[in-house]
Amino acid sequence: MRAVWPSDRPMSVRLSCHDWTDGGNTPTDAAIFAAMFKEAGADVIDCSSGQVWKEERPIYGRLFQTPFADLIRNEVGIETIAVGAISEADHANSILAAGRADLCAIARPHLADPAWTLHEAARIGITAVSWPKQYLSAKGQYETNLARAAAASAQ
Repeated sequence: MRAVWPSDRPMSVRLSCHDWTDGGNTPTDAAIFAAMFKEAGADVIDCSSGQVWKEERPIYGRLFQTPFADLIRNEVGIETIAVGAISEADHANSILAAGRADLCAIARPHLADPAWTLHEAARIGITAVSWPKQYLSAKGQYETNLARAAAASAQ
């Protein structure tokens, strides 16, 4: 792929880093595969897992796939994307600040709330975010409601 994809454009690979079943791929295997993709010219590994075997038994939980991105980023030396149960801006900020991944992909929270990014920015106090013009009246109300909730919980 690198031979035909322009070198000034990033190439990513989504890798199943754990099959969650006996005899399946493990995070150690994923690190080997990631090194091979790095050698072949990939720029970033999207570290996902599972959904390849009916027998799989994932261990779900908050940030449950982040250790795969951490392992590959820090052992293989290639940029990674963390995914999996990252549902708050603080989760993503913590992953990035700790050097566990270079990017975070937020999927299911966006399915439940297409304005998730706007809502999370407001929730953590970032008000200088541009909202679509048709939603500007909602921005002020949303920020007011957050402030009221914060004041109520402080009492």
